[in-house]
Amino acid sequence: MKRSTVLLLVLGLVFASLAAPAVAKKKSKRVERVVEYTYQVPSPAVSGVVGACVADAPASTGCNEIATSTKERYVTVAVTDASGQPTNWYLAQDTDTAITGLEIFASGCGETAGPIAITPGLALRVQVGAVGGPDCPGVATTGDVKVVLSNLP
Repeated sequence: MKRSTVLLLVLGLVFASLAAPAVAKKKSKRVERVVEYTYQVPSPAVSGVVGACVADAPASTGCNEIATSTKERYVTVAVTDASGQPTNWYLAQDTDTAITGLEIFASGCGETAGPIAITPGLALRVQVGAVGGPDCPGVATTGDVKVVLSNLP
């Protein structure tokens, strides 16, 4: 009787120790939010300079301010311009409140190569520049922007 009780206890401890790491290794689930918008005119921006989003413009511009939650930590961007050429875009946030305005923290041509880290909880400005930069010669006309925000890369 003692022997079978001890054997059951040992087996119970072995199975419990195998199950414990599985519970501890619970993976976080990737959560995404997609924001899509169309621009009729590109943003009046100069390469490397944060331009103004013209909120009251009669046609939608290539500039959009997107509110982010404290759980959204990464972003990907894809710009499809009617010209068929990849166009220049910028990402900016107000990460330094001592400086007036927003700070550009990323730029690209067409789409991101992968997820880019953002500051959670701060508004994110996505801006399609009218004229391309040194690495992106395309000139923006009209098009679509797809922004994917996520908690994980």
